[in-house]
Amino acid sequence: MLIRWAAEDDKAQWLALSREYDKYIGKLSSDLAQWYEGFDEYMDSKIRKNNALIAIDRMSGRCIGAAAFSKTNNRITFFAVSEGDESSETADRLLTTALRQLDTAKDIGVMLPVGICDVFLLIIAAFIKHGFAITGDAVMEGGVKAHKLIRHSVNEKRGGSFHFDYDNYLLMSKKDNCPACNGLPMPEGHIDIAEMKYSFSTAEYPGQGRLFGKMHMLAKMHVVDFEEMPPDEMAGFMREVQTTARALHKVTGAVKINFEIHANSGPHIHIHLFPRYLDDDFPSAPIDYRIAEPAPYKNMEEYLWFVKRMKDELNISP
Repeated sequence: MLIRWAAEDDKAQWLALSREYDKYIGKLSSDLAQWYEGFDEYMDSKIRKNNALIAIDRMSGRCIGAAAFSKTNNRITFFAVSEGDESSETADRLLTTALRQLDTAKDIGVMLPVGICDVFLLIIAAFIKHGFAITGDAVMEGGVKAHKLIRHSVNEKRGGSFHFDYDNYLLMSKKDNCPACNGLPMPEGHIDIAEMKYSFSTAEYPGQGRLFGKMHMLAKMHVVDFEEMPPDEMAGFMREVQTTARALHKVTGAVKINFEIHANSGPHIHIHLFPRYLDDDFPSAPIDYRIAEPAPYKNMEEYLWFVKRMKDELNISP
């Protein structure tokens, strides 16, 4: 199953999915035409705003679920899954993804048709599983009887990746809005080590993963996806990553340097360099970059010593 943003080409499948429910909606409304009034324009609006998700069976390409929402009103405004063996999983994954794009620090609302069939009951159960509660009755388009559900605000820590704020990700992916390209201040504790032909290298304090010497290298060219970097630019960038990693290996005494490319939060290609040690916190496991405290440095003096040693090793003048 692939969950992605709905596109214009998906409208026919989205409508077909909704039509699967006509046999049930027809029992709740005497006017199906009114139920669908304005639906084409509604789909256009949600697709244009990246406010609609679609679940696709990878092998067949068939739509097996769709969800739409309003960020302005913090509401889920459409939710449907195709009846079948994967209905429950589809509902759970679609709802999880939709909630990530909404503001969970505020109440989130939805109206769902009353549970007159198994698939409606399954959807209601999925929402309850995700913290919603039925708060009353409502009437939807076409006079369809519905339940009003509310998920009350929760205090949860959320990351800054596209998973939670796709609009901001799209905005920053444009060079004119890119923090790196426009010289915005670096996060506190970051110190430039070197400027090379194709890249900048930067030390980080306290350091993701609590790893002494954790740093990153930022490509000078604004590229969001690594595979889109021109070959010559990529080769030059990677040579500089290799040169820097060789110096990092020597300065830190690490057993190995791990390399990771994400750009999920800051859509400008950069490579994370993680020194790995015999006594690090992740034996036979990937690095949890969310862990940064307590810092791996005895004090700020040791961190600045590391930065100077890297500059010396790379022959960077003060």
